[in-house]
Amino acid sequence: MGSVIARHLCASDGIENVVLADVDGDLAKRAASETRSPKSHAQRLDAGDEGALKEAMTGCGLVINSAMPRFNRTIQKAALETGLHYLDLANDSSDPFTDTDAWRSAGLTALLGVGEDPGLSNIFARYAADGMDRVESIRVRDGDTASSPEYPFIALFSPETFVEETLSPSRIWRDGAYEPVPPFGESEVFEFPDPVGKQTVYSVDHEEADTLPRFIGKGVRYVDFKLALDPTTVQSLKLFRDLHLLDRGPAGGPDPRRALFSRIPKPANLIGRVDGYAALVVEVAGDRGGERRTHTIYTVMGHREAAKKFGTTATAYVTGTGAAVGALLLVRGVITTRGKLSPEELDPKPVFPLLRERGIEVRERVTTARALG
Repeated sequence: MGSVIARHLCASDGIENVVLADVDGDLAKRAASETRSPKSHAQRLDAGDEGALKEAMTGCGLVINSAMPRFNRTIQKAALETGLHYLDLANDSSDPFTDTDAWRSAGLTALLGVGEDPGLSNIFARYAADGMDRVESIRVRDGDTASSPEYPFIALFSPETFVEETLSPSRIWRDGAYEPVPPFGESEVFEFPDPVGKQTVYSVDHEEADTLPRFIGKGVRYVDFKLALDPTTVQSLKLFRDLHLLDRGPAGGPDPRRALFSRIPKPANLIGRVDGYAALVVEVAGDRGGERRTHTIYTVMGHREAAKKFGTTATAYVTGTGAAVGALLLVRGVITTRGKLSPEELDPKPVFPLLRERGIEVRERVTTARALG
């Protein structure tokens, strides 16, 4: 995803230099070379080293964090103290906005959770909600039919994040309060746009359930996030849990967790080697002028198509493109609000043309019915 972001930024006017930093220095060099741009520069960097972070950030104007969410606070702190705007792809807690006043006082903007979901999902929800007087429900659905003939278990974004999200309890916002949901709870069969089709989805711990009730307003009574998981993936996840393969071993001893994740292929190594499609669907229901309205916004992309056109998987491309668009809007001065912001706090309209220019087609449908008095 960081590679996708870098390629977009290197190809954009107004960007002078892009530093690609990773704890794997060779990976950073390879990603920089793939941009085929003199703007890109690579370096090895440990995201847990605050001093090294500040040194690497010197002379920059914006830091984009596509590392694991557990590094968010350290990278945010370094960016704030160095005087940089900031953007990341996922939140690390249920309330990462507690220090928004510090960013506002510094005249800086921190965009939190700007990728596909969270990110585009929030922006889709805001766009639909803007056309309603009252919002009743927001349903976010992530569907993927990715499969690999080489690997029995794959994850198209951070395997560690994927496993932790799916095995954690989640929450649904209902009538002004949160309801806890156990792992693999609240399952249903959802009809995604073709060619994804019907998929079983499960409630998953995700940022949208935390931020959309907080920032959309308009009396929203229900918010959930559900992810499509095929039976083999569900069985594998439960096996990892039940065999304690996610436990951390003693210092200097065997570490089941490290051994497990070392055997799951890295998402970058799956490019061009997976079939299937990725779909993001956001369904917002409410009313406008006494008329019931359901506004559905969605995008679908094939993994083979993404590999051929963009040299990545569909998941990485849509996520990285969402982050790059957020960065460009900030760099170009379209986003002027300071402080920490969730994607649904942004004006959604400038986002769609930038997505289209970068090969992401967003479609919508609206159904209406006269409300009964």
